[in-house]
Amino acid sequence: MNSQKTQNHQYIMSRQRLLLTLIVVAMTVHSSLAQQIKVIGQNVQNFFYSVDRGRTQGSGSISMSYYSTEAGRDTKLNAIVGTLSQYEADVYAFNEVECCAEVLQLLAQRMTEYTQKTYLPVADGLTYDKSTEPDGAIKSGFIYNATTVEPVGDNVTTAVGYKNVYPATMRMQAFKAKSTDEVFYISMNHFKASTSADPLYDTNQRESNSISLLKGLDQAVLDPDILVMGDLNSEMGEQCLNNLVDAGYTEQILEHEGSEAASHWYIADGSLIDHVFANSTMAAQITDARMLYVANPHSTGSYSTAYSDHDPYMVTLNLQAQPEVKYCYKKVNNVTPGRSYIMVFNDEMVANAVDITKTYEYLTISAVSPDGDVITLPSNRNSYKLEPVGDGTYFIKDHYGRYLYQYHNGTSYNSSTNAGTLKDAHAHNVTLQSDGTFHVHNILSNGNILYEKKYNTCSWRDWTSLNTGNYWPTLWEYDPDVTPSAITDVPVCRQPATTIKVVEQGRIIIKTPRGNYNVNGTY
Repeated sequence: MNSQKTQNHQYIMSRQRLLLTLIVVAMTVHSSLAQQIKVIGQNVQNFFYSVDRGRTQGSGSISMSYYSTEAGRDTKLNAIVGTLSQYEADVYAFNEVECCAEVLQLLAQRMTEYTQKTYLPVADGLTYDKSTEPDGAIKSGFIYNATTVEPVGDNVTTAVGYKNVYPATMRMQAFKAKSTDEVFYISMNHFKASTSADPLYDTNQRESNSISLLKGLDQAVLDPDILVMGDLNSEMGEQCLNNLVDAGYTEQILEHEGSEAASHWYIADGSLIDHVFANSTMAAQITDARMLYVANPHSTGSYSTAYSDHDPYMVTLNLQAQPEVKYCYKKVNNVTPGRSYIMVFNDEMVANAVDITKTYEYLTISAVSPDGDVITLPSNRNSYKLEPVGDGTYFIKDHYGRYLYQYHNGTSYNSSTNAGTLKDAHAHNVTLQSDGTFHVHNILSNGNILYEKKYNTCSWRDWTSLNTGNYWPTLWEYDPDVTPSAITDVPVCRQPATTIKVVEQGRIIIKTPRGNYNVNGTY
């Protein structure tokens, strides 16, 4: 009998080893089929196609766009392309190019001549009126290697809510790798520079930039993989970048190069104000991200010969089969400052954020189906961060970086898109009640968050008790640092019929009918 048990055990172990071997082989084969993509970004400091603006080049530098002849333009063009062409990137993303079609066509044509590869511009339809803006207007734009990638869908602005220059300087484009058909998005951005007499004005403008950007990224519907790049004119720790981090994006240059990275040089001291952020599925496919210091002489102190005051940076992608994205939230009986939560009513309805095109509305709801104490959602756009005020109360900030507030005791929800002007007055008490629901109370207005069956929405009310069909919220917490000790800790993530790749709690997992694996083995 013992011999039979031993044989059965050995058989089971051999089958498990075989399964793991097959998975590793499959992953290795798939990895070999994955296409490596190189993306280079840079602020090229006012590169214009136009040469009729009545300016002359200043201080012997080719970095400024104040050339008044085609020869002056070609000097800067050759400096840009001569430097960046050596990397033969699949996509080049630029800040501060002239807001016209010709400038990207010129860059693509010259890149083709230097590399003997076919580069094309991404059409965006942007232009400006030279009669009203004789010094020119700038935009962000893309050129790409037509042999390896192709643009998919429209080139769109991510400056949702802006009417002036930002729709041209905050752009997003999806690209498809031709060898694998894998799709990813690049969002190239230029935030407000610190040029005003009032530094707080610039800081608030950048925070509004990031709030607008997070709204605009909702247009990425073809694929969840998103790179957010560009001259964001801010170092880590500023609120505009905190908003990106809170929304699930991680800074990749710091991740791969380290804290010494710098992109912009003030005489001698460099700072990292150009950034590459990635969401969780994109970050899992980034093999490298770093500054290219040797590419532009500005970083070495040769200011008179630099074509820009910003260094370029390069991101290397190893695109793989698209993971299925899952965000798991666990029901809680207490809250932790700084964590993200969804508000659920009667275990069947989750509150959404105020629509990205609006500044106020009754909160709409979506249906959910909890599995025990876990709810799994395809995105984190329903989540709210409880930001501590410092006295035991909380500001409530949505996925887009907007603070909820109540205007003139109204029953609909307002979201602050002007950083710092409204949030300070709208702190909330968050108190657990005996039935497991929470009393989320706006101290200023005396309003409480609740669901009203009559309107099928969430509203502010100063009620102390509820009628039948109305509900207080329960809170369900997401924490990317928490890893389940076993797959049974996340019961909604069941075993599939076939092998797939998913993202659970920010980690890529290979799920098979027999078990779950990551790069370190089995759970």
